Amino acid sequence: MADTLRSKANEHYTKARKKAAKALAEGRSKAVETLDTGAKRARRRAEDAKQRTARGVDANPLAAVAGGLAIGALLASLLPRTAREDKYIGPVSRTVKSTAKGAAKVAGTVAKAEMIALGVNSGTARQQVRDLAGKIGKAATSARTAAVKTLRKDSE
Repeated sequence: MADTLRSKANEHYTKARKKAAKALAEGRSKAVETLDTGAKRARRRAEDAKQRTARGVDANPLAAVAGGLAIGALLASLLPRTAREDKYIGPVSRTVKSTAKGAAKVAGTVAKAEMIALGVNSGTARQQVRDLAGKIGKAATSARTAAVKTLRKDSE
C-alpha cells in the first residue's frame, strides 16, 4: 500500500512538474515576444526622433551651433580651475572665460530667437516633453499589463 501511494504521489509530482515546465516555457516565450515587440517599437521611435532631430538641425543649423556653443561654455564654466592653469594662463583664462560667457549669452539669445521664429516657446517645449513622458509611461504600463496578463494566464 505504501508503495502504491508513493507511486501515485510520484506520478502526480511528475505530471505537475511537466505542467509547470510547460507553463514556464510558454510564459518565457510570451515574455520574450512582448519584450521583443516593445524593443522594436522603442527602436522605431528612437529612429523617428533621430530623423526629426536631423531635420531640425538641417532646417536651423545656426540654432544647433548656438546650442552647442552654449553647452560647451556651460561645461567649461563647471570645470574647476587648477593651480597650474592659474600659474601659466590665469590672466588669459579669465579673458577667455569672460569672452566665452559673453558668447554663450549671445548664443543663448540667438537660439531663443530661432526657437521663437519656429514657434517653439518654453510652454510648447514643456508640453512636448510632457507628451513624450506620457507616451513612455503609457508604453511601460502596457508592457507591465501584458506581462501580468501572461503570468496570470500561465498560473491558471
